[in-house]
Amino acid sequence: MRRLLPGPASPAWVAAETLGAALAALIGLLFVARIIGPEAAGIGAVASSAFLTADVPISALFGDSLLQRQGLEERHRSSAFWVTMLVAVSGTLALWLLAPLVARATAMPVADMIRALALLLPVSAAGGMLSALALKDRRYRLLALRVLLCQPLAVAAGVGAALAGAGPWAMAAQQAAVTLSVFLLLAWRAGWRPRRLLRRDAMADLWPVAGPQVLAVTVFYGRYRLFIIGLGMLVTEAVVAVTHVAFRLLDVALAAINGAAMRLAAPRLAALQHDRTALAEAYGDLAQLQALIGLPMAAGLAITAPQLIEILMGGPWQAAAEPARLVALAALPIFLVGPAPSLWLALGRTRMNLWMTLIAFAAPLLGLVLLRPQDAGSAAICWALGSVIVPPVQVLLVLRALGRPVSWLLRRQVAPLLGTLVMTLVAMGVAREMAGQPAITALLAIGFAGALAYALVVLPALGFRWPRALQEA
Repeated sequence: MRRLLPGPASPAWVAAETLGAALAALIGLLFVARIIGPEAAGIGAVASSAFLTADVPISALFGDSLLQRQGLEERHRSSAFWVTMLVAVSGTLALWLLAPLVARATAMPVADMIRALALLLPVSAAGGMLSALALKDRRYRLLALRVLLCQPLAVAAGVGAALAGAGPWAMAAQQAAVTLSVFLLLAWRAGWRPRRLLRRDAMADLWPVAGPQVLAVTVFYGRYRLFIIGLGMLVTEAVVAVTHVAFRLLDVALAAINGAAMRLAAPRLAALQHDRTALAEAYGDLAQLQALIGLPMAAGLAITAPQLIEILMGGPWQAAAEPARLVALAALPIFLVGPAPSLWLALGRTRMNLWMTLIAFAAPLLGLVLLRPQDAGSAAICWALGSVIVPPVQVLLVLRALGRPVSWLLRRQVAPLLGTLVMTLVAMGVAREMAGQPAITALLAIGFAGALAYALVVLPALGFRWPRALQEA
């Protein structure tokens, strides 16, 4: 059996992780939300958002700087681990104290749930550190097992709790199960234990990259959490839940694709940081791969959102279809830029990531303040502002750093752009013909026709070969 499986560093594991993460996120979030209902799902979404706002930056505190650094020593690894643990404990205390404030601000009973989730922060931080070290060594199989083994366990825990009548606490049960199981898996298989080292010089080596990068990560992941909390101050629990489901439908795709791109791009670009010609070529190949996967997925979600919502969630959630379609369309430009965050990390210019995420953070929140949405559709318009503003700025900065013209990047994107255009036309035509048919029948017909059209365009354009980003992995 072991001979039949790809090697530990094979990109095939990245593909397996991407697909597994997408399916687990869809089944886990949407099935749990469907069982507990819109009001309970809205409460759970606010509590989870508060927890993840603290969890994501702490878990990623030194991970990217360890990945980027050449000549990594034990003093760097162990010092980073213990500092991360100290920050995680501080974060637990801060969430514990802030939980009642979030509950009062949103007028939702979320304080106890936030406090319970806060206890997971040190465990999650340790898992994040071990994941970063595994990624530096390109141990893609171990990283994939976090999804293929731990996510089904978490989904089962969430669905089980929901069926047992736990209400919004079912979402907390799912989060606890995935956090604990991922940590146990990595602690067992990572092959590294921290030593009793806490060196100031090691922190001085890591912080110039880690400081701006962790702020960028905080803003990037926290912007949606804060957006949901802010929206909860303006609308009812049901509207928050519908908006959350609509956005998560796309976020599943975005997280899977961006996560896969980061797994492939970050270690590869970091290794080429001193060879600008090879760096540019690798970036172009990775940008093409990201567009080949991301463009048809976003367009497909925009076309099939009504059918997906009806199948996955049922009638009470149908209002999520149009907001999901809008944010999916707004995400299309993101997939044309390429793995820009990994490039800035490789070059040690993590302040670029911070500036880009600050723009993406400010635009939706400004939209909330100015537009004051009262329904999910208006909230989607606010959220889409960041997706429209950032990509043009990002691509110009990337091309300037690589010393390449816009035409160089466009040549790489001809195949995915043309394939997505043809796919969209064919899928929309089939969608019109299937109007009034059962949702599952329409979804299968649209998906099959669109996938076939995309393949018939893209495969000849690539010379019936794997994309270069996978050939050279």
